[in-house]
Parts: sequence; structure tokens; C-alpha cells
Amino acid sequence: MSANENTDGRLVVVSNRLPFTLKRAGDSGWRTDRSTGGLATAMGPILRRTGGIWIGWSGDSSDPQDERRQKTLKRWAERERYFAVDIPAETAAGFYEGYSNQTLWPLFHQFPSLLNFKPEHWQAYREANLRFRDVVLEHLRPGDIVWVHDYQLMLLPELLREAVPDARIGFFLHIPFPSSPIFRLLPRREELLQGLLGADYLAFHTYSYLQHFRASTLRILGLDSRMDRLEVGGRSVRLDALPIGIAPREFTELLARDAETIKRRDELRARFDGRRVLLGVDRLDYTKGIPERLRTFRRLLRQTPDLRGHVVLIQVAVPSREVIPMYKELRQEVDELVGKINGEFSTPDWTPITYIRRGIPPTELAALYALADLAWVTPLRDGLNLVAKEYVACQQDGAGVLVLSEFAGAASEMGEAFLVNPYDEERTAETIERALELPADTRRERMSALHKRVLRNNVFAWGDRFLANLREAANERAGNFSEKPQALPVESAVAAFQQAAQRRLLLDYDGTLVPYANRPQDAVPPAELAELLATLAADPATAIAVVSGRSRHDLESWFGEVKGLWLAAEHGAIMRSPETMRWELYRPDYTSDWKEQVSPVLEHFMDRTPGSLIEEKEFSLVWHYRMADPEFGEWLANELVSNLEQMLADTELRAYRGQKTVEVKPGWANKGEVLARLSHSAPHAEFCLAAGDDRTDEDLFARLREDAWTIHIGDRHTRAQYCLANSHELRRLLTRFAAAGRTESRTAG
Repeated sequence: MSANENTDGRLVVVSNRLPFTLKRAGDSGWRTDRSTGGLATAMGPILRRTGGIWIGWSGDSSDPQDERRQKTLKRWAERERYFAVDIPAETAAGFYEGYSNQTLWPLFHQFPSLLNFKPEHWQAYREANLRFRDVVLEHLRPGDIVWVHDYQLMLLPELLREAVPDARIGFFLHIPFPSSPIFRLLPRREELLQGLLGADYLAFHTYSYLQHFRASTLRILGLDSRMDRLEVGGRSVRLDALPIGIAPREFTELLARDAETIKRRDELRARFDGRRVLLGVDRLDYTKGIPERLRTFRRLLRQTPDLRGHVVLIQVAVPSREVIPMYKELRQEVDELVGKINGEFSTPDWTPITYIRRGIPPTELAALYALADLAWVTPLRDGLNLVAKEYVACQQDGAGVLVLSEFAGAASEMGEAFLVNPYDEERTAETIERALELPADTRRERMSALHKRVLRNNVFAWGDRFLANLREAANERAGNFSEKPQALPVESAVAAFQQAAQRRLLLDYDGTLVPYANRPQDAVPPAELAELLATLAADPATAIAVVSGRSRHDLESWFGEVKGLWLAAEHGAIMRSPETMRWELYRPDYTSDWKEQVSPVLEHFMDRTPGSLIEEKEFSLVWHYRMADPEFGEWLANELVSNLEQMLADTELRAYRGQKTVEVKPGWANKGEVLARLSHSAPHAEFCLAAGDDRTDEDLFARLREDAWTIHIGDRHTRAQYCLANSHELRRLLTRFAAAGRTESRTAG
């Protein structure tokens, strides 16, 4: 089976649970409960758009031969295209309650003391992953894209890769990835890492989780990696940080148009009139920090008597995994704390804590979010935490305050929140008090910034970005890019050059003809480079062009006196012919009005990144971060491109990653277009060579004919057929070409 026959392909979503849960209704009947959550919301439109399918466990491990049960599952498959994985009860217990939630869950959330490992649980985990694999293979078609979700299925990418080597596979981890010293405690750690590395594209919520993963693969498997990729088994695995969003309209529409939600919000406002409402919404899980929050609230009431009778904490705790002993113990601890605090502080007309231990419908949740003056979101450890984003989405008047744990993944993108250490009860209580005293205009300023970001980085943008990145990564691996270009056979290249009656050379500048410099203005060519290009350009059999992202001013000042040389500036947006010596625009009607909107975005990232700078050219704006901290710079470059992609979606502009740069320019200004405009120069060239070093050169490589000599400078992944180590090696090659041309001329004479 070739997984790339259909380049678009269906989306095959694979997660532990389906959007439906199968439950018994009486002795012989069955009912289905639709699951809620961001994943189901995000995947729905994409599945419909691609004609995709969803594979997961039904939540039930009854007899798979039960006729009514089978009819229900068949109905799911026919109507919804949801396909169930059958897991026997004993296997399900070891897989889910066992290895997934008593081994992986505590360790990944950095609670190693709660780790409980049993070999039989590991066997059940592997068996369940094999069952998922079999169902995926049963339904997999050529061209499909498989998106595997979360910690329950960490072996699945490799199992699929072994069965279908050219399958397109992505994996997203919805929980934290722990630090390397913690991960090393995990039994069967090697198998899990190898399982994940079966994917083409691996994404995490935050940069720190990605870094933890890279450190673990290095220390445990001995695999070195770059910021955004890792080499394994002769192929590349792309790595990324891509925090999930929410579907804001699911909440805002309820508050705007749903009568039940509006009524409930008004009732709550009347009930708590005159009191400040603090809100906590969590699953009843030890990672969520509920006991710590309750103790902090008790401290707040003790040290600030003026708040008594004027604040209320509404704590929603949704029961979870109660068959596991530690969850039962947690429930008992929370029940006791709520009782003690209410007993200590309650008055006849005021109860400090309203405790709701059940799941609540979206209408009531939206009403609570809209009501709350302060959201208290302080997990001890959390992959991201969507409650923080849901609260922000519901703050229509912008008067609320978000207090957020620095150990939640969301803290990395919600800097306007009050960040706290939930273990530090004293300082957290002080922060709550300070947040309640915040002036209204300051609250609205903070909330407005959060609100815009939550709306922009929604779950649909997240899903689209993941799939776009997965397709790109899979295409690289599948052969559109050469995984490991071979070293250039220099003697063969020189011989081919010498034997050709006509030749065409297309050469990038930065990183190709000259090494990179920390500041663009410092990368000035040595005098001998202009002399070398002049020698090549003087040969009537050779058409040569410098095709660069540099401005025309730079190219003109360096090479303007070289006769016979084509110059293509700003990736081909403007070119100078050696015949006319005039610069001609590719798009004469072009305007640069867009820079007024894009410049503030780049300036914001420059301010956040010491050592970075902005370069303005005629057709583009470039953010350079070569002098910044390398890891921090790469992380912010990913974030910047994500922000720009949304901002520029409906324009002709695009954001491009280069070598330590992010460049915003029109999509038509790309090096691939230069080739067509040079077609009348050496139209019958037998020898064609292009050399470049970054992603902007891939457009040119892709447009050249198969027998062209395409050369990548460096060790990055590329469409180029060959590679050279650095710019010095390329200049030595060009020197050989120049000598070969002179020899040929003397022979012909």
C-alpha cells in the first residue's frame, strides 16, 4: 500500500475514546452518550471536509458478540463514521486504569511517588495498542493521514510504521512531557520513545515539553536532535510546540443567544449580588491542586477578615477514575476540607464555599464563567488547561481576572494572567487579594489581550496548523525532499560543466556564496568573489544569476559592475538583466501598505527577544534572531509564524522561516518564479546548477528539471540532490568551473 497516492487523503483520527460512549440501558438495551470536549469539536469539521473517520474505544468491554451492542456500533460506523476498537475487560483495566493512569499519568505530571507499575499492566497497554493498530489497518486507504492522540497510544505510531512504512502519521501529546530525570524513572521508557518516533510529526503543547522530549531521546536512546527535528532509522521526525485552543463560539453563543444560559447567569448574579465570586473548575484529580486551593482560600479568609462575607469560592469538581484508590482518597480529602472551612467561617447568611461534585452542562458552565470575578486555575501540573481559555472567552465585559498556575501549559501563552506557584499558599493568597483589588481599567486591559489571543488561537486554527505541518513533514519523508542528499561528486560536476555547450548557474548569496554573519550588513563579499563571478559571467556559454533574498541596493553595491551577471533581489521580486542593466519589478502594481500592520507584530517579538533585529526591504520585512539565545529564538520563531499565518491568511502575503530569520513577503516573490523569467537566457542549457542553503531555495530546486545539479549548502533536509558542507566548498567548485571554462575557450581557439 502506498500512503501517498492521494495527496489530500482522508483524516483518520485515533484516540483512546470515541466521541460516543457506549453504556448499558437495562438488561438487554444499550444507549450512547455523546462526549463533549475540544478534541471532538476540532476534529468534526476536518473529518467532514476530508470524508474522514474516527477510531477509538467505545468505553465498554462487554461481550462483542452481543447482537444489540453490535447493531449500535454498526450504526455509529454508518452514520458518524466512528469505528470502535473492542478491548476485553481485563485488558482494558490494565491498559487504562493500570499503565495509562497509574504509571504514565502520575509520572508525566511529575508525581513519581504515585507511580504504580505492574508488568501485566504493561502487557495490557501493548495489547490495547496492537488492537488499535489492527482497526486502523482495516480501514486505512492510500493517501490517508493518521492523527494519533495522547498518552494512551504512545506505541501506535511505530506499530503502524512497521505495518505501512510510507503511512503519513502524526502524534499529539495532550499532557505534559516530563523532564528527562523524571522520565528515566519510567519502566519501558525505551519502547515508548521508539513508539512515538514512528510518527512523521510529533507535537506538544509547549516548548518546554518539546525540550524535555529531546533531552530524553538523547539520554535514553542516544539520538541527537535539532530544535525542530530528529533523525531516526534513516528518516526525519518533525518536532513542534503547538498549544491547543478552544472553540470560543460554543461559549459566546450560549451567553448571547441561549435563553437557558442567560436565565441561569441572571439567577446566579442575583444570588451572589454584592459578593465577589471566585471560581474553580476541575476534574477531581490530584494534579489539579484542589486541596492546595482550598487551604489557600482558608488562609485568605484568616489573614483578611474584611473578605469574610464578601467573597464566595464556587468549586466544581468533576468525579474521575474513582475505581483507582488514590482518587477515592482525594475525594475524601476534598470533602473534609470543604466541610471544615465552611464550618469554621460560615454565618447564617453566608457560606464561603459552594461545592459542586458532579459534571455540569455547558449552559451552567458558561453562566458560571460569565459570573465569576476571578477564575482560580491552579493545577499542580497540567498539559495546558482549557478552563483558563474558556473563562477568558466568556468574559464579555472584560472585568474578570485570571489567576493561573505557572505549572499549567497555558501559562506560556497567557502572560497577562496572574501567575502563581500553587504550592506557595501564602503568596498565592496575597495574589488573590491583590487581583481582587485591581482597578477595573487594568483588569479590562489584561483581559482584552487574553481575549483576543484566545479567539485568534482557537482549536480550529490548531487543527489546521497540525495537519498542514504533518503533510509537510510526511512529504519530506516520502521523497519530495531528499532525506540525506549525497555529497556532490565534484569531478563529475566539473566534467559535465565542461562538456556542456550551454550552462545556467543560479546561486543564492547568504550561507551559500558567503558565510552567515550575526548582522546582515556584516556579510560583505570578499573581492575575490566578485572577480570569480565576473570570470564565469564573461563566458558566453554560461548564464549566471545571483538569486538572493538581499535588497537590490546590496546586490547592486556588491555586484553591479560585474558584466553579464543576472541579479535577482528579494527572492525574485525585482530583477536586473545584464542586457538592460535596469531593475524590473515582477509586479509593477505592488504596494507596501501592508507593512504598517505587520511591523508592530515583528516589533513585539523583537522586544521580547534580546539580540534580535528587524530588517526592512522594499518587498519584505525580516526578523533576524541569529544573535538571540538559540533555543529561545527558535521557539519564538515558531510562535511568530503561527501568529502571522492567521493574520495573513486572506492576503497574498506569507511568513517564511529561513536560517535564523522569519520573513514576511508576497507569496509570488519566490525563487521558483525566477527560473521562468530566465528561460530566454541559455534556453537550451545542457548543464543547469542551482545552489542554496535554506527553505527559500527549495522553491527553486522544485522547479528545475530532474537532471539539474541541485546543491544544498549544509546538512538540513532538502529537495536538492547533492550537498556541500559550506560556502567555501561551493566557491572552490565555482573556481573549478571558471578554470574549466577558460581551458575550453583556449582549446576552441
